[in-house]
Amino acid sequence: MIVPRLVLAGFGRRAIELILAALVIAALSAVIASASAVIEGARASLYQFERKERPDIVRVIGRFNRALFELPRRGNLPPATLPVYEPRIEPEELMAAAVNATVIKRQSLLRNVVTENSVSNIYIFGIDPALEEQVSVFHVAAGRFLAANDQNVAVLDQASARSLGVGIGDSFPVRTAADTDLQLTVVGLLDSLRLHAPPLVTVSAPALHPSAAVVTSGVFVPLRTSEEIFARPTLTDALIIAKSPNEVPALIEHIRQQFRLNTGVFIEESYTRFLRDVRDFQLTLTLFRTVALLSGILASAVVAALLHDVYEDRRYQYAVLAAVGFGPFHLLTLILCPALVVAIAGTVGGTLLAAGFSPRQFEMPSLLADLGAVTPRFNGSVITVVIIAALAAVLAGIVRTAWTVVGSPLAHTLRKKEL
Repeated sequence: MIVPRLVLAGFGRRAIELILAALVIAALSAVIASASAVIEGARASLYQFERKERPDIVRVIGRFNRALFELPRRGNLPPATLPVYEPRIEPEELMAAAVNATVIKRQSLLRNVVTENSVSNIYIFGIDPALEEQVSVFHVAAGRFLAANDQNVAVLDQASARSLGVGIGDSFPVRTAADTDLQLTVVGLLDSLRLHAPPLVTVSAPALHPSAAVVTSGVFVPLRTSEEIFARPTLTDALIIAKSPNEVPALIEHIRQQFRLNTGVFIEESYTRFLRDVRDFQLTLTLFRTVALLSGILASAVVAALLHDVYEDRRYQYAVLAAVGFGPFHLLTLILCPALVVAIAGTVGGTLLAAGFSPRQFEMPSLLADLGAVTPRFNGSVITVVIIAALAAVLAGIVRTAWTVVGSPLAHTLRKKEL
């Protein structure tokens, strides 16, 4: 019983200041917890928006092939396979311009078959399966997706499969640049796909979403197969993934320097638009951080002043205990216990208050970006910030007393009390 009495004894009228300190810490914890939860939710929304917009991706394409606008729509003509974009991108030059980035190569082609009674167009995309899945989404309904070692196989969507009249295990011909037919075996069917940066729809072709302005279907083959069809490794388009969005401007400059003499190569990026869209959103996040920081500094100063007054009155008691044989460790325990009780009570009360009264959703102002409502997140980071703020406030209030009692000579401490 002696220890609890020593911990609680000697406060007297200063107990009111301890209660006030606990209330201030509760208010501090509530403000910081609410602001931090909103910030965490906003960061999550910003991350999702970044994953959707992909500002770290740079697209390099050739000029649109004018031949696609002049395709015959009647007659009995031999089949043809045409590039969607003019093939102007040499893989070696592109790799040299993107040394520290991931290059996703593509060959975008169109298979055109004109008979007396019908016209059949099918988009064919030569891709690197492993890399393409980093930016595009393919949902396989039957069979499997492409593998790195595949040759002369294809995966196509269900709309294209119905147009060609093929299923898993069937084959269909594609006319190559050497005027020969290459048989492709179907190994997978897709019921949905989302190709990153697809070509614009310029000709009539099967589509999973007929009203879309971009291509939503096609035949996907390994890049080595499309090179055999196209009879060259030259790319029609490519995607380059920078290590971080902030490296995109330098990457674009390297690409421009590499292809400065090739007027048919164009560069598209979403980094500039992304920064413009989220600028006001990020400014609001900065405002929340500033409010939380200023609130923490002000509340910590108030708590430190209250605890300093409380412990100043108890310095004589601690000096007496040191004189009768209490060691530094025991003295520090007696000093810390009331402060920790105040910190814990204030932190728990403030956090529960913030969790109970914070809005379930919060609308962050954003003039251009449609990020939707922000859901505050009370996670481990929020709790950690609240605990650190409370401990910093109480430690600032007791550090002087602790140093005087434990680190200064006992006679010097007693002399300050005129004993």
